[in-house]
Amino acid sequence: MPGALRRHPLLPALLLALLLPALLFPEAWLAGGVVSADDHLSVHSAFAATSEEEAPGGVRHPHLSDPALQFAALRLRTVQGLAAGRAPLWNPDLFGGAPLLADMSSQPLSPVTLLRLVAPEDLAQDLGVAWILAWTALGSALLVRRLGAGPWGAAVAVAAAGTAPYTHAWLLHPQAATFAWVPWLCWAVERSRGIAVALCVAGLVAGGHPGSISNGLALAAGWWLLRRRDAAGPLGLALGLLLSAPLWAPFVELLRQSTDLAHRRGNTLAPVQLLDLLWPGWLGHPARNDWTGQGMAWIDGQLHPGLATLGLALAALRSRAGRGLWAAWALAVGVALVGVPGPGNHARLASEAAWLLALAAGLALPRHARWKGGGAAVLAVLLTGAWARRDDQGVLPAERHDPPPAAWVTALRAEVGCDPPDGPRCGRVLGLAHALQPDLPTRLGLRDLRGYDLPVAAHTEQLMAALDPRLVRPWFPVQDPPPAPLLDLAGVRALVSPWPIAARADLVPWDQPAPDAVYLRPSAAPRAWLAPAPRAASSPEQALAMAATGSLDRPPVEGLPGAWPHSGEITPLSPHEPAPEQVELEVAPPAPAVLVLADAWAPGWQVEVDGRPAPLLRVAGAFRGVQVGPGDRRVVFRYQPAGWTTGLRLGGLGLFLLVVAALWRRPASISSR
Repeated sequence: MPGALRRHPLLPALLLALLLPALLFPEAWLAGGVVSADDHLSVHSAFAATSEEEAPGGVRHPHLSDPALQFAALRLRTVQGLAAGRAPLWNPDLFGGAPLLADMSSQPLSPVTLLRLVAPEDLAQDLGVAWILAWTALGSALLVRRLGAGPWGAAVAVAAAGTAPYTHAWLLHPQAATFAWVPWLCWAVERSRGIAVALCVAGLVAGGHPGSISNGLALAAGWWLLRRRDAAGPLGLALGLLLSAPLWAPFVELLRQSTDLAHRRGNTLAPVQLLDLLWPGWLGHPARNDWTGQGMAWIDGQLHPGLATLGLALAALRSRAGRGLWAAWALAVGVALVGVPGPGNHARLASEAAWLLALAAGLALPRHARWKGGGAAVLAVLLTGAWARRDDQGVLPAERHDPPPAAWVTALRAEVGCDPPDGPRCGRVLGLAHALQPDLPTRLGLRDLRGYDLPVAAHTEQLMAALDPRLVRPWFPVQDPPPAPLLDLAGVRALVSPWPIAARADLVPWDQPAPDAVYLRPSAAPRAWLAPAPRAASSPEQALAMAATGSLDRPPVEGLPGAWPHSGEITPLSPHEPAPEQVELEVAPPAPAVLVLADAWAPGWQVEVDGRPAPLLRVAGAFRGVQVGPGDRRVVFRYQPAGWTTGLRLGGLGLFLLVVAALWRRPASISSR
């Protein structure tokens, strides 16, 4: 064994990193389970059976719903776009339509998404978890070796990083897939490898969580300031940002349209949550139903790195590198407690910084530690770390991951769904209160007029405020049925409510059995129509107000050109949607009219009439339209936001510079021989 370690010093760390997923989640890898939070679906009527005997079990971890609802929905649309060979720019399922790539959470180039292009959903889910754990652990092992740890110290770092609180608490969120690149980025900075820094920065951005990206870059910047201060770090950072521009440039564009930053404030860690450092779950845990509710959220207070990790990290104080890691940890915890000016989740810095203690633990062992002492330390770190994180994630039987919707949802999808998207019944649904929780309809094959998606553009919030003036971010609940004319314009063909709705002429009770009250809307507009007598509106706000009392033949249009008659019949149209980013229509109006498409208006949408660009009209303050003259016309709506175009150009420049940098290094390497 000593000889093997001299020849392959990373062998224990590599083997442990590869085995880590099976050691932490044996039910998934040995018993066919899936690391999943989809047990949350069992409490939603859209997945629950109509009889209690057939209903699946309850929820193990009540605070872990986002992976099952929001992120699974975004990933579904993203994978569909990638599988079709196109950039997933637009999501037709939320808010009547919303940017997809620009929300950053869709993770189109993260391994957790790409794995779903080549593996079945169940296997891809577990492989994504395995990649996060192994990648975080291996990067930590390489980094701690550069700091002077021996083979068994690197293995300790694998065990400690693989059971770190931030990684485990956020394992099924984009946060963990983003943070997995931080050890590699710091290692590249430590090695002064500009190209490696660039690739790691691009991987960090591909993770898909803006807060974790900024915190990861801050950690790497601090590492560079304290350890290197050479040109490789800044040059690699600039190159990495260029390479990843197609991912972040659309996000920046959407952020500029959003009110999100104005309504978000940086939160801080409650001092009482520091007790978690002393003992895991000191304040309880939601999965055990004993969490005391201290602080902003349980997940931000997960700080304990494991008893053995903590003990070894304390022992590392005798080394200069160990003291430096502890100082960086203390600074991060201080920022988490006090905060800094501006928006952001400062509380999470303390949980992220626990990874620094994992590195310190790896430095505690003597560089030439024997296998008995090293193996015992690795085992202690692994056992105490796994015990500390035992409640964070769960393993479900395969049949409970990604379950099919309930029978009544399948029937409703046949009635009003958009599969195919150019079907004659294609329309939207609107869930009131907690019925059909926002983002959930995407998993059901339905399109919703609500959504839960950050950041949200200002024009989307205007529509949400028209649906329910009691605007509550970020869920945008709708408590009461909105006015019928607005629902007509939005193409809402069904309302789902947790309680019966008072009789209304436009709402017809559905004759199918369902746990919720379902109402069909025969008066809803077709998805597209020709409006012969539109009305002029001076602003989106005025147009939305007019839409609440308007009619389909006279929709309010902002900046409407020319004079128009005061009456006429609408002409229903059948749009063809080859992709969410493109909608095509063939029309033949007998007189000038406004073609109305009941899909969300947003910057980046363009329209052509007979192959020529035409002004895009904003109808009813929220939907798209274009003026068409008499005769046969072909109309094409396309979505190509400026951020995507700019991002592609910057990404192409980054790729060119990356090739130049690689070729520049190659001749130097050859000549040095």
